[in-house]
Amino acid sequence: MAETTDFELDELPENIGPHVADLVRLWHEARAEDPEQIVPSRDILSAERLHRWLDDITIYEYMPIKEDFVVRIDAPSIVSLNRESFQRASPREIDMKYGTCLTAALFNTLMCGEPKFYHVTLAVRADQHWLRVLLPVRTRNRDGDLIDQILGIRFDYECQYHI
Repeated sequence: MAETTDFELDELPENIGPHVADLVRLWHEARAEDPEQIVPSRDILSAERLHRWLDDITIYEYMPIKEDFVVRIDAPSIVSLNRESFQRASPREIDMKYGTCLTAALFNTLMCGEPKFYHVTLAVRADQHWLRVLLPVRTRNRDGDLIDQILGIRFDYECQYHI
């Protein structure tokens, strides 16, 4: 297992690029379009609206029967970078392999119903640093039942520490 630090940030860092800020702003706009819902619907936050980030989005789907998540769609950019796909796997497998706290972060995001931000440093391949953005959404299955999902996006980012 790799040595990893994985900690939650209180808010989106101020020095983050517009590509990231635009995505979070889009989530808030989608939520405002249907204020009676806890989180945005995938009907509103559609692939068309997310087109700029499609290559970077991993979709984690909550499986209430298992009390776990499954990687429904693994981000093509991450699959290419890691040379492996975790599609149809539990995020726990990612945690076990890389020493991350992804599963806990997904549950935190699901329970809060708000975007969550994590700074992750992975001590593999020359100390990778990134910002993990987790965005809760809902969709429906063929029977019309609600399904909770988390859109996970990883951006290169080195946190600026202030003491």
